[in-house]
Amino acid sequence: MTRSILLHIGMHKCGSTYLQQVLLRNQAALADAGIAYPHDGTGHPGNAAGIETARAERLAALFGPHDRLALSFEDLISLGSKARPFARAVAELGAEVQIVAFVRPFSEYIFGDYSQMMKQHFRTYIAAGAGYGGKSFQQFVVSRSRQMNPRGWMRAWREVLPGAGFTLASHRAIRATVEPMLGPVPLDWEVPRHLTNPSLRTEDCDRIAAMIAAGDVPGRRIVEAVKAALHLPSQPDSGRTEDRVAWIEAVFEHHNAALLEEFGYDNRLPQPAAAPEAAKGAA
Repeated sequence: MTRSILLHIGMHKCGSTYLQQVLLRNQAALADAGIAYPHDGTGHPGNAAGIETARAERLAALFGPHDRLALSFEDLISLGSKARPFARAVAELGAEVQIVAFVRPFSEYIFGDYSQMMKQHFRTYIAAGAGYGGKSFQQFVVSRSRQMNPRGWMRAWREVLPGAGFTLASHRAIRATVEPMLGPVPLDWEVPRHLTNPSLRTEDCDRIAAMIAAGDVPGRRIVEAVKAALHLPSQPDSGRTEDRVAWIEAVFEHHNAALLEEFGYDNRLPQPAAAPEAAKGAA
C-alpha cells in the first residue's frame, strides 16, 4: 500500500493547537485506523518541528508500522523554501502528501498574534522596559504586515512538493476539512478551551504594555497582571474596536488580494448582513 502523509503547516493563531490536541487526544483511535500521529504526550502538541529537513530514515521511523502519517506544526508555514530534504525523503519513500493550511481574516489573526507575543515574551519585555520592542499597536500591525508573506510561504510548499495536494481553508472549517482526509475514524473533536491556547484580550495586552512602559511598576505586579489576564479571554474585549478592525483589514488588503489571486481563496473579513430595513431602503 502506498504511504501517505497529511501535512498541516499552519498558519499560526489559526486553530493549530486545537487540531493538534484533537490528533493527540485521539492518538490511539488514529493508530487503530492505520494512521500514525507520533508524539510522546509531553510539551507542544504539534509533532513536526524540523520535519522540513527530515531524511528518509526519520520519516520512515515516524510512520512506524502504519501506512499513513499525520504531521502538524504551525512554524512550517514559512519553511517551504527549506523543505527540499523533506521532499527528497518523500520521494525516496514513494509517499503521497496532502498539504493543508488554515487562515483567518487578518484582523482576527493580528489580535491573536499580539496576544501570543505578550504571552511568550512578557518577561523579556519587562527586562527591556518596553513591550513589543517599543512599538505601538499601530506600529506592531504595520511591522507584521511587512514581515509576513503568506502567499510566498504557501507557494514555496507547492513548489517544493509539486505532486502534493494542497488545501487552503478557513480556521472555522478545521473539522470539515480534516475529517474527510482522515477517513472514517471515530474521533472526539471536543477539546477543553484552555488547551487550545486562547488569546489574551487586546485590552489586557495594551494595559500590560503600558505598565511595562511606565517604568515604575514592579515586575512582580506585571507578572501578576499577565497571570490574571490568562483567565479573561472569554470576557468582552474593548481593545478590539471597529476602527482597529477596519484599519488592520486595510493594512493587510494586499495580502488578501494575493491569496485570492494565487489560491482563489477570499480571506477578507465577512461583512455583517444588512438589517432588513436598511436593505429595503437601499433597494
